[in-house]
Amino acid sequence: MTAEKQICCGICICQLTAILSGVSLLYLAVIVIIPSKNELSMDFNMTPIMCTTVLAEDIALKDTKPDTPDACSWTTCGEWCLSKGSGTCMQIHVMARNNGSKVNFRNCVDTLDQNCSALNVSNTRNYKCKNGECKDITGLFHCTKDIENNDCKEITPAFICRDKRINPKSIECKEKCSDPLDGVYSCKNGKCQQLEKVKHYLRECERKCTDLEMRERNVVIFSRERLVASACTSMDSPDNSSSANIESVSSSQEWRDKRQAIFLFCSYVKRVKGNKTYDILTEDCFNATLGSTEDVSHLKDYMQLLQLHQSLGNRSDWIIQPESTLRVMNNTQLRINNDGCVNTLMKECKAFFATHAHDGSDGVTQDRFPCYFTDKSSEYVIGKFNPDLTATLLLVASILPGCLFVLACSCLFFCSKSVGVDDEGHLRVTFLQGGGAGGNASEL
Repeated sequence: MTAEKQICCGICICQLTAILSGVSLLYLAVIVIIPSKNELSMDFNMTPIMCTTVLAEDIALKDTKPDTPDACSWTTCGEWCLSKGSGTCMQIHVMARNNGSKVNFRNCVDTLDQNCSALNVSNTRNYKCKNGECKDITGLFHCTKDIENNDCKEITPAFICRDKRINPKSIECKEKCSDPLDGVYSCKNGKCQQLEKVKHYLRECERKCTDLEMRERNVVIFSRERLVASACTSMDSPDNSSSANIESVSSSQEWRDKRQAIFLFCSYVKRVKGNKTYDILTEDCFNATLGSTEDVSHLKDYMQLLQLHQSLGNRSDWIIQPESTLRVMNNTQLRINNDGCVNTLMKECKAFFATHAHDGSDGVTQDRFPCYFTDKSSEYVIGKFNPDLTATLLLVASILPGCLFVLACSCLFFCSKSVGVDDEGHLRVTFLQGGGAGGNASEL
């Protein structure tokens, strides 16, 4: 490559770098730099508290009068921050509270650990397939084609449909399903196969957790859509607020002899295997009461256990205080971040709603999750906060394209002072001799 071509290529590369880095700075300022700066300036508390979903609704599905103010003034999560999202306006309200207690159950045997749900299918969400809402559904669904929108309701949490005859023909749902869905279907990412023998889930499907064997267990833990029951020899709590009550129950002979059982709700449950027994480690526990094992031993149904736990809380003293006593904010907005939107375009909002949008209206346990608050605003809390990552993104998004822009512009300025055109029309490096571009280079 000749010297003239090298000069041309160098100038072109510098111009291209300057243009791309300048455009990058413009877009990154809107989608990364300004949002990151605003989030860090809000001084969110580094230590998360816990939030419980109390209401989740899509405002876009509600009928509003033309003269009413815009109900969709905020959203919990939008897929793109540069424009107003279309089609949905999901708003989640939460109760923010302090963390519950930690309880450790020691030397546990005969442990029952099952996924159970109090799902009420009649109250669960309708996926309207004719409106394109079934394009990503995964799980077990009961669908009816005689309704205008070809509605499908998910029954996965509460029912097992044992049908070996699955129609090999797959119905693919994108904007609309290739065929109307009618019956019980097993779906994965919008591709559904019919369970041919199952006409209705209430007649042919089996409800989960209706044949429980409780036996003599003195620990019953409800954890989201999970039931853990076991026979343990002792328990302890590292929390000062509830350690005295826990130690008192642990040392009582009635509990040790399994004549009494402790009922409680914990957001997190972990089983740790020992030599011949398990330790059950729990976090964020509340609503703990004592009941007689005689009341438990004959129960077979998960719903009956839930009702027993509720009735015990109404007629006996609390071992660990109920969730309502931990309240910090009664009803506040939940946003995925400070702006309530993301720019990844990777269906991040869908994943967020899957773990944050259950408000208990359909019987599924309310979602409980860590959240972050700031003293500068009591209007909302955020579900995701990583200040180190946010600061790193802010630095990378501003320094990297900024340095490239300054470097490219500096190179172009240097070229304007050191490159000229000789009498034959060729580019020559003048090294600041004979003027800038367009001047005559000296004879070599």
